[in-house]
Amino acid sequence: METTKITCLTFILLSLSVFGQGPDKNHLYPFQQTLLSGESAASKNQLQLLNSGIASFYKRIDMVRRAKKEIIMEYFIYEADTSGKILLNELIKRAKDGIRVRLLIDKSITIIEIDEYFAKYMKEAGIEVSHYNRALDPLTAQYRTHRKIFAIDKSEVITGGRNIGDDYFDLDPVYNFLDRDVWIKGPIVKAIWDSYQKYWDSSRAKLSKEPKATHRLSMFHSTRSKDRYQNLRSKGHKRMLKEAREFVKDMSGIDEKTTKVVNIGKKILSEVPVHICPKITFVSDLPGATVLKNLQSNKYKKEMRLTGQAILGRLNDPNATADEVLLVSPYFMINKAWSESLQLLLDSDKKVKIFTNSLGSTDAHYVSAVFYRIIFGWQEKGIIPYIHDSKFANLTPTFSKEIEKTRWGIHSKTHIYDNDSFFIGTYNIDNRSDFYNSEMGIFCDGNASL
Repeated sequence: METTKITCLTFILLSLSVFGQGPDKNHLYPFQQTLLSGESAASKNQLQLLNSGIASFYKRIDMVRRAKKEIIMEYFIYEADTSGKILLNELIKRAKDGIRVRLLIDKSITIIEIDEYFAKYMKEAGIEVSHYNRALDPLTAQYRTHRKIFAIDKSEVITGGRNIGDDYFDLDPVYNFLDRDVWIKGPIVKAIWDSYQKYWDSSRAKLSKEPKATHRLSMFHSTRSKDRYQNLRSKGHKRMLKEAREFVKDMSGIDEKTTKVVNIGKKILSEVPVHICPKITFVSDLPGATVLKNLQSNKYKKEMRLTGQAILGRLNDPNATADEVLLVSPYFMINKAWSESLQLLLDSDKKVKIFTNSLGSTDAHYVSAVFYRIIFGWQEKGIIPYIHDSKFANLTPTFSKEIEKTRWGIHSKTHIYDNDSFFIGTYNIDNRSDFYNSEMGIFCDGNASL
């Protein structure tokens, strides 16, 4: 009897989450576009690599301060920590200036921090918050937005591996990521901005609602059980309101920390050149994916999973790669398609190097368990693996010397195909990025300096 109840409940939740919510009806634009630089300055796309976390954070602060009309953000994670507070403080100031500020954040069951409680006070401060994929069942909850967009005025954007959080900006006292973003200014930004708008308008995205203290209880609960539950929920509601209110409204000491971030980041970034990308391609998966769409159609991957297709298309084209290919990913969990592509590269006498996390540097030990199970076989076939040793790379300054002594892990998603072509994006080499997460990235061809 109990099993029947659970099965029926699961089916109901699944139905509510997926039926009648197929993919959004879009043409390929704005989810895939290639632009070539012409003679005019208006046709050129400028790129700046953001390898330093604290410099990448400064670049975002600088963009916020320079915005004239609108700021948009889309992230898998926005943490309620120091960096989240610094950025929020800057955003609130600009919202008071009349700048429109929008945040699209994934409604991950296990990771979400900026929930309805935080959104309530952010809305009062002038920031619109929408949650993507507010699924009730654990199956549909896997179809998350893992994309990263930070853009202003339809003219500048930052994308790459970083979410918003101390561990992405070299500020965490325990664990930090070695990551990579890219700042882009130019005509390709319109496609990225328009893809954000499609996700914002998607049926899977909902503006955050006012959090409630009460919860509907089963008619089978006793009055005593109901009273106890509602009392417990009421206490939790008040506590979460207090925590969210303090995060949004109490900015004591933040200006001092912001100044230090700006001073360090600005100095690092002043030494990083801005390049022109002669041929730039933006690619993104489409919004609206659900478990039903995946199960229903054998075209699911072809129609909606554009990022993985574009990457494997490069690897499978012998003319698109040089004698040596470098693949950087925090996780290395390959499926059949990836196995075939890697084998094709090796059979074509290409040198394939991968750079990923060791057991000591990873933020997901179960992923490392899979990696160690498969990597020795691939090493025998010819792949050359490098694993990070968990130490600070000592390439750029950090917020403090203590942070340099923390544990560090790879989080960059970067591929180098030849001496002037590369990919930077959000796509990890694993099944989650290949089948479930919405991913994005940019390819740049034709600039050996980059």
